[in-house]
Amino acid sequence: MLDVSIVIVSYNTKDLLKECLKSIFRETSGVRYEVVVVDNCSSDGSVAMVRDEFPDVIVVEAGGNLGFGRANNLGMKSASGKYLFLLNSDTIVQNNAVGAFYEKAECLRVNGHKVGVLGSILLGKDSKPCHSYGRFITPRRELREVLAKYIRSLKDPENTRPPFVSDMKSVDYVTGADMFVSREAYLDTDGFDPDFFMYCEEVDWQKRMHAAGYGRYVVEGPRIMHLEGGSDSGEKKLWSPQRLANLYKSRQIYRKKHYNKLILPFFSALRLLLDLPSILLISCMSRRKEYLRLIKLK
Repeated sequence: MLDVSIVIVSYNTKDLLKECLKSIFRETSGVRYEVVVVDNCSSDGSVAMVRDEFPDVIVVEAGGNLGFGRANNLGMKSASGKYLFLLNSDTIVQNNAVGAFYEKAECLRVNGHKVGVLGSILLGKDSKPCHSYGRFITPRRELREVLAKYIRSLKDPENTRPPFVSDMKSVDYVTGADMFVSREAYLDTDGFDPDFFMYCEEVDWQKRMHAAGYGRYVVEGPRIMHLEGGSDSGEKKLWSPQRLANLYKSRQIYRKKHYNKLILPFFSALRLLLDLPSILLISCMSRRKEYLRLIKLK
């Protein structure tokens, strides 16, 4: 068995994927690893690029756009590593992050910890810390999130610009951009719930890991830059109707799984209130209507 399988899901991110793969092969040492790329039916030549320029990479063609979780599940089924490193295609590995994660995970395992997920403090384009971990979604936190849209003092800095860690920090969940997962936790909890297309799937999976006694940690050492929004083709699409609709639907699935059914209607309305400022940022009325159509509320 290999030490680590690095699983990368790509959807029309050829150039970003190329730089990501180059950084992995340039920086990784001291571990036996493989790289698995799952392509979600890209139309930009991603598959041909990987096969031509990185012949050692295992390419899995999804046959359609499966979304984040289902595509990662497909990649993990094809992987043989003791650990499964789920890495976004819009990341750049800046040091031997894979080796550092492996050493940390093995140290925890040897000392009797049930290792679920390790992550790092990700760096943005400005080399400052960006969203790297968070707390489980709960009714109370959703309410706080809504109020924080209007009362800036309520914003939680842990979920925006987290500080660097000196050693290790236990967290509710590690962001989906860099999840270093033990095979034991994967087999015990069945991976991502395929009902999620995109967003909240890592929160749901790690909540199930928590219930099964697996720890989730942010660790010091790995350096990874996250160029967020790569599969959205740039900054302007980060608030697209499709993205907002995916986020809304994922929140709804999460609530149905983890919230008391008596409060579900209230939090469905609350989600719309939370999204209202973003909906209003959509530049034209037709795109607002598109969003409402996508969430089937029109």
